[in-house]
Amino acid sequence: MVRRGFELLFRDGMIDAWIEMLDPEIEWDISAHPLPDFPNTGSGRDAFVRHLAAYLTGWNDYEASIGELIGRGDEVVLIQHERVRMPDSEMLLDRDLPTVLTVREGRVVRSRVFKTRTEALEAAGLRE
Repeated sequence: MVRRGFELLFRDGMIDAWIEMLDPEIEWDISAHPLPDFPNTGSGRDAFVRHLAAYLTGWNDYEASIGELIGRGDEVVLIQHERVRMPDSEMLLDRDLPTVLTVREGRVVRSRVFKTRTEALEAAGLRE
């Protein structure tokens, strides 16, 4: 389900179908990678989508891919790889964003970003 949602958003451009995969009360926490003028935590599908759209449009040449998916129960560790050009620059940002997604009844109810893969695995109750 997480892979399909990723494909809907980043490969197929089917934003409405992706949005339907999010719980209306989704919670998020990006405090591991804080951004200026962007809330570190929040809840609600509309706010999540609005903030994600602002994030994605803030870059030049945004590319995302799945590096790894590891799941157990309701928790899925997504290692998302981002490759982007910084605004007004040729500088390239090439990084992984380890994220734990909590999935219930076919919808993502929580998204938490971590600094490292190890931290994400531990948060999901998985060990290397």
